[in-house]
Parts: sequence; structure tokens; C-alpha cells
Amino acid sequence: MKKVIATSFADPKDVERYNKVLAETGSEKAALQAGDNGVGAWGDITATEEEAICALPPEVIKEKWGSLKQAKRKPVAVKYVDVVVTGVLGDIMPSVKNIKNGAGIDLNPGFAIRLGLKPPFKTDVEWEWGDGG
Repeated sequence: MKKVIATSFADPKDVERYNKVLAETGSEKAALQAGDNGVGAWGDITATEEEAICALPPEVIKEKWGSLKQAKRKPVAVKYVDVVVTGVLGDIMPSVKNIKNGAGIDLNPGFAIRLGLKPPFKTDVEWEWGDGG
């Protein structure tokens, strides 16, 4: 498993910030800088507690799958303390060079609940592709 920093995304406050800025500015770009729209790169609803969904940087995805499209909904196992949860890849983070908070994986509310985390969070986790790779 790879050790990284995990952050929360698509939690209710994150989506609220997005919607507020979008309403005020009409700018999708500005809204996405403020929060998350709750919809993943491939159309998955990430703002959900019903399913564990994560996001990874594009370089990490391509290293394993060759293309972003090939990685859609691939299983990802995340370990926090002594709890391991397997969910799916449903979104794409910014490129590693553009990540300012040091995160290596983003976890949605579904992952947070199953791992016992309360958004917003920034914490150490381990992860690997659900196929063990």
C-alpha cells in the first residue's frame, strides 16, 4: 500500500461552497476553486454517503491504467488506522504539480463514514488498487 495524505471532497459544506460561488459569480472555474460540485469526472455522483468514491491524480491513474478512461470505477482500497475500505475511482484530482495541500487521494463522504472520518479532514492513509496492484 502507498502512504499518502487523504483529504475529504464532495462533503455537504464543500458542495455548499461550490454552489454559493457559482450563484454569486456564474463562473464554474471560480466555483470549483472554492468547493466541489459533487459530480466526478465520469459523471458519478460523488457527494454521497451511499458509495465509497475516491479521486486520484491523473499521473497516478495513467501509471496503472495507461489512460484515464480505462480507470473509470476501478476498485481502490484505503486503509485508515486498522480499517480497510474498498471503493471505486470516480473522480480525478489535479495534477500532482498543482496540488497545494499535499494530498495524494481525495475521499468522498461514503469513504469517510466507512473509515470513521468526519469531513473536512486531512489525514494519513494508505491505499492500493483494489486488485492488489
